Amino acid sequence: MLRLSLSLADLASIRFAISPAWEVVASLRVLRDPGAHAVHLPWVTRHRAAVLAAPDLRQLRDLVIAPDQKLPGFLAPAPYSPVAEPEAEFAAVRHTPTALVRQDLETVYGDRLPASLSDLRRAPRRALPAIVAQMRSYWGLTLAPHWGRIRGILEADVMFRARRLADDGPHRMFPELDPAISWSDDVLSVDRPNLDRGYALGGRGLVLVPSLFAWPNVFVKASEPWAPVLRYPARGVGSMWHSDTPGADLAPVIGQARAALLAELTTPTTTSLARRTGLIPSGVSAHLSRLTAAGLVTRQRAGRLVFYVRTRRGDALLGD
Repeated sequence: MLRLSLSLADLASIRFAISPAWEVVASLRVLRDPGAHAVHLPWVTRHRAAVLAAPDLRQLRDLVIAPDQKLPGFLAPAPYSPVAEPEAEFAAVRHTPTALVRQDLETVYGDRLPASLSDLRRAPRRALPAIVAQMRSYWGLTLAPHWGRIRGILEADVMFRARRLADDGPHRMFPELDPAISWSDDVLSVDRPNLDRGYALGGRGLVLVPSLFAWPNVFVKASEPWAPVLRYPARGVGSMWHSDTPGADLAPVIGQARAALLAELTTPTTTSLARRTGLIPSGVSAHLSRLTAAGLVTRQRAGRLVFYVRTRRGDALLGD
């Protein structure tokens, strides 16, 4: 059991963020062991052979597919903004301090460092640009074509969890992130096999990162000097590679665009829905207005954010 002790300062500093660099890391691990991530099989089938055979990705593969399920922390730093851009995160990796790179390699590999990474240990500042170039190449090949929809799913999860945290507090929100997570007496526990360790976050806060490719696992990074991060499977992962058009049975009645929006609706913003459905934001707003007028959707505001949520009537129409 992994235990994180959160002070009042930590609880006050909880934030949600989306991390493209983490999706690079997590998706590469999916390609290594697709049997444990069957939900992503359509994506795996498209990319696995090319990625695992590509000689220009060798160093990145050896970093990510490390022994004992460990991972060098510098490959996926805690995102600084709610929706980090890929290039910003790649830049953060490139500027990792030399001592930290060597420390991570020693912690993860010990005396089993692959030969492909010897230059990285010897001269991190000179070798890191090559690692980042491989991350960028891998991103463009496997994730960039799908990022609009991936980002939409992750944003929808953030909106849902943030609202849950605001309405019901951490004692309700944390356990809903994943069955492996529990919360009691200001301690966040993550059920991890063969792991018994505790961390006092000491006012460093906690970044909660929904992930498409983490499924079905939860990942925690809490050791210093890193900002504490908990990465958990996002809601709606199963719909990512679904080939059927959402709400297809309703399309002849209310139109394909409105049927798709109604099927996608949890608590995303208008922008998030546009990314998830491929519709333009102005079109999404117009369709949502019609769905609201029909009593299928309700509009809620939290500060500057606007949430559209299916009503019971909308759920009944979809058969949920």
